[in-house]
Amino acid sequence: MAVTVQDLLDLPVLGEARPEVLVGGDLDRRPVRWVHTSEIYEIWPLLRGGEVLLTTGLGLVGASAEATEVYVRSLASKHVAALLLELGRTFTRPPVALVAAAAQHALPLVVLHGVVPFIEVTETVHPLLLDHQVDELRTLERATAELNRLLVDGAGLPALVDRVASLCGGPVGLYAADGALLAGADVVGADDAWEVGVGTGPWARLVVSEVGHDRARLVELCAGSLAVALAHSRATVVTPRTAAAALLRDLAAGRYVSGAEIVERASALGLTAQPGKRLLALVVRTTTLTSGRTGAEAVVHAARRVLDTCAAAEVDGEVLIAASLPFAELRERLTGLLESIDAELRATVGGSVSLMAAGPTVGDVTGLARSVPQALEAATLATKLSLRSRLVLASDLGVYNLLSGVVADAELERFVDEQLGPLLEQDARTGSELVRTLDAYLEAGLSKTTAAAALGIRRQTMYARLERISRLLGGLAPDDRQRRTALDLALVTWRMRSSAPTHRPR
Repeated sequence: MAVTVQDLLDLPVLGEARPEVLVGGDLDRRPVRWVHTSEIYEIWPLLRGGEVLLTTGLGLVGASAEATEVYVRSLASKHVAALLLELGRTFTRPPVALVAAAAQHALPLVVLHGVVPFIEVTETVHPLLLDHQVDELRTLERATAELNRLLVDGAGLPALVDRVASLCGGPVGLYAADGALLAGADVVGADDAWEVGVGTGPWARLVVSEVGHDRARLVELCAGSLAVALAHSRATVVTPRTAAAALLRDLAAGRYVSGAEIVERASALGLTAQPGKRLLALVVRTTTLTSGRTGAEAVVHAARRVLDTCAAAEVDGEVLIAASLPFAELRERLTGLLESIDAELRATVGGSVSLMAAGPTVGDVTGLARSVPQALEAATLATKLSLRSRLVLASDLGVYNLLSGVVADAELERFVDEQLGPLLEQDARTGSELVRTLDAYLEAGLSKTTAAAALGIRRQTMYARLERISRLLGGLAPDDRQRRTALDLALVTWRMRSSAPTHRPR
């Protein structure tokens, strides 16, 4: 075991100095690599981490509170194990600014009330540290020999991970990049769990429980051996989660040979058509994608918890999901899923769902080859149109798709000018937002109050705008079904064109 700060304080040579811990409650868990004595203010560039620094504080004489804070912050950034301040020579009591800064930056601070020659401390401690370093090198040498022997014998990942657990002295788990447990114990979330990347990327994570950071070199050595095994077996692509992610990415990119291939791969994941249910693809976008447990991971976790059968993958910053749902309850179930994802995001990384777009429902897994790209297209179009609803089904966008795919662009422009031309010209000259007002009025089901609230204007302003709209259009007549349908289609087209990235003001 490593020599800790507490071990040093328990030595007779320091016990005579009557040490008092002012900051730091985990000294028995802070390994010591070396002991330095220095009175230099700018000592931190010479440190490497893990040192106990002995000082009388001469370098802090006359230092302001700000300068003292910089001194402590710099030591903490170097991961100094502890600062030991001898009282009596420079300070009769510890500086208030020093104690406050040590607490702020979690740097253990110990004051020595008695005078002790620092040379006696280093002469006593350094042999102990050297003995520990020799023991560590011998441990690493034995571990290297054992792991290399297993690799040469062709041992699989379970055997390697078991040996790593034995070497580290506690449970360990090897996890794929998507979080799936490949081998060992499930130790994520355990107290004192510590992880290190395995391979480039990394391909996987080695999570070690109940092992102090003083054994970092041993854990890194084990991770290197596991990387060799992963590179040989390509185990990172055979978990159900990675297989599901690969299938969805291939469907999104059109990388499949036949419907039979889709059926085979989906069936292996348990993704099949079920009585009374339909398959569909979903695209979920969130307001946050952070490091650590990302927003994408939170979405995937919530989806697997809520949906009976699903596959999920992160694609270009958004989550793609394939699921089986009762068609009669489709919108209700998707709303529930959206709310569950919101709750998961709030509880983990923060943020919320900005958009959930659903492709058309299909009766068998081969139909996912159509639902996946249409879900992606629906998400793109919904974002382009700045729709108010966060849940959008592909069927909700049928009119937009029809107009953009069937009617020529020139004909659409003529139609918009014919129906909305006077309003567009008035908006261009005065910024009166009459087109937006008419759009909100029709979307609100001809409710002036609801439309005014949606626009953020007073009801009197709404009435005045509708009068101007009626006058410019030669009469509004919203009760006329044919007239209202023509205006609706024109507004749909206007929304498509005005939201396009290439749109230029008239």
